[in-house]
Amino acid sequence: MSEDVRPDSGRPMSSGKRALILGTAAVAACGAGAWGGHWWLTRGAVIGEEAKLLTASFEALDGKTTPISTWQGKTLIVNFWATWCGPCREEMPEFVKAQNEFAAKGLQFVGIAIDRRAPVERFAKNLAINYPILLGDAAWLEAVKTMGNPQGVLPFTLVISPKSEVMLRRVGKLKYGEIEAIFA
Repeated sequence: MSEDVRPDSGRPMSSGKRALILGTAAVAACGAGAWGGHWWLTRGAVIGEEAKLLTASFEALDGKTTPISTWQGKTLIVNFWATWCGPCREEMPEFVKAQNEFAAKGLQFVGIAIDRRAPVERFAKNLAINYPILLGDAAWLEAVKTMGNPQGVLPFTLVISPKSEVMLRRVGKLKYGEIEAIFA
């Protein structure tokens, strides 16, 4: 069995000190990993770039042009999605549930479908989506790259405060618990 030797004395290091050093190193490594993961997912996010989205208008399923500013003053969760995107389809029932539960507290979901109208209409009807669904085009996948989605993948969600500040950027599925925590 080898012993760890303290460099200053040549004496063996106690198991308690060894555990403390290894524990500290593990915590530091986890912190660096979390920061690195966050950086990787949000690299390229340009602060204020979401203003493009907040001033944009999209066609709603009823054919009317609808500006995102319609919901200014609410906690706005803007979700870019598509019917062909498995993770998008998986998270949307939780969005319906959250819209029901937190609407009275100022929550407003808005889905921006990067898809064709017909499949979006069918999907929205089948799922009984209870929040606005707007139609976007593939150019928005390019635009979201500077909003914290460097890969331009779906789903991508921005949570925007009533003061138009980004509270959360999520590449991938947004969990119900994350939404719930905003209103806790």
